[in-house]
Amino acid sequence: MFRKPVIIIISIVNIIVLLSCGVDEYYYLPQVPEISIQTNLNTSAIVNFPKIPDDYYYAACYTIFYRIYASSYSTQSSSSNEFNNISPNLSSDYNYFLPITNPVNTSATISTNTFKNRNFFELGFEGTDNVTMLPKTGGTLFINFPTNVSGIPIASINEVNINLLRSSKLISPEPINELYFQNTQELRDIANAIPNKNADVAGRSGEMMYTYIAMYIVAVGTNPSNITTVYSKPTFISVFRLPDRS
Repeated sequence: MFRKPVIIIISIVNIIVLLSCGVDEYYYLPQVPEISIQTNLNTSAIVNFPKIPDDYYYAACYTIFYRIYASSYSTQSSSSNEFNNISPNLSSDYNYFLPITNPVNTSATISTNTFKNRNFFELGFEGTDNVTMLPKTGGTLFINFPTNVSGIPIASINEVNINLLRSSKLISPEPINELYFQNTQELRDIANAIPNKNADVAGRSGEMMYTYIAMYIVAVGTNPSNITTVYSKPTFISVFRLPDRS
């Protein structure tokens, strides 16, 4: 007769224990809306990145991931219909990230390795950093890839122009001591498209005359519980054509 109450007491105790354990907080950051990005052919873009709400106290700034593609195909279009013509690697990367960038796909998440495993690197800004150029308080970033020979691609925010740079994490990039995004023979050479040189370049055999770059923007922060990096879902910016260097 007394067994039934005992079972009930144990059940209540278990419930109390479960409720007192708590649930680990899930850290994530909001994605930049696709409508916040405007492009003009494959030469320029306007990126309106929003202020990250204060609720995301662990946010630090935004960052842009990129990869370069050697190509034998000349185009001014930034349409995804042209990506396979530019480079099968570009088409493959774009299709890989497509479901991840889709804002409807709320289950998609990224980690430090998501871009690293596709040989994407973080974009650099000459003389400054992401916190200044892509602050969590939001802003408008203008990206321009000039068409004139020896032009240097730039980004501007608050009417200040800053030269764009390839990643500082490249081991021994070619051309030597030259991190500007310019189309050069060294950059196109498939022999240099290796981990200890141009790891940020998808090389191709044959006579390559052009180079293009794909960019994605993400919000970045730090998980305070385990000090790991937290990223938002990425948003595709565009594909740009690198200007020739004389």
